[in-house]
Amino acid sequence: MARWAARIRSAAQRCVTLMKAGWSATVHRLRPWKPVVIVDAKHGRARRLRRALVRATRAQFKALGVAPPEHLLVVVQRVVLSDRPVASLLQVFDGRDGRRRHVLYLAFVVGDDSMSDGAIVSTLRQQLDEVVGEALGPVVRAVPVTAARPPASVVPLRPVASEPPPFDDDDVPPLDDSWVPMDSGAVAAAER
Repeated sequence: MARWAARIRSAAQRCVTLMKAGWSATVHRLRPWKPVVIVDAKHGRARRLRRALVRATRAQFKALGVAPPEHLLVVVQRVVLSDRPVASLLQVFDGRDGRRRHVLYLAFVVGDDSMSDGAIVSTLRQQLDEVVGEALGPVVRAVPVTAARPPASVVPLRPVASEPPPFDDDDVPPLDDSWVPMDSGAVAAAER
């Protein structure tokens, strides 16, 4: 009887272990890791920006091939101040429980310039390299490339400077029956 009771306990423990593993796999599959994102904006923009930031964060960690940090909080607010207004600020905290927590602040406005949603996402991507910098290892080589700006084409709605008259005083044709003077003193041809 004692052997049968030990076998039943052992089988029950295996079942519990398998059920816990299956449950954690199911939860991980149904609710994969994602950062906590807080956006201080109007509802529509906040929802779009939250989705974009979560997607970009997951894609970045997947592309880099590193595990995401246990806890990442992304806060998008109007202004981020360090010594001066900055586009982003990363703070890393070591908790008493040994867990490392990352808080990434992103700004809507830097100085007098307003950041678009695309600029905020690109700033996030640059800072995510710093979040998982230890897992990536040291930078061996970095080669920046400056993009040449094409000249902006400007089409004025009206002439910037007054155009010169079509004829100089010396080139004015003589008056005849087909030329009629106008009110401003300009000469125009009348049609018959």
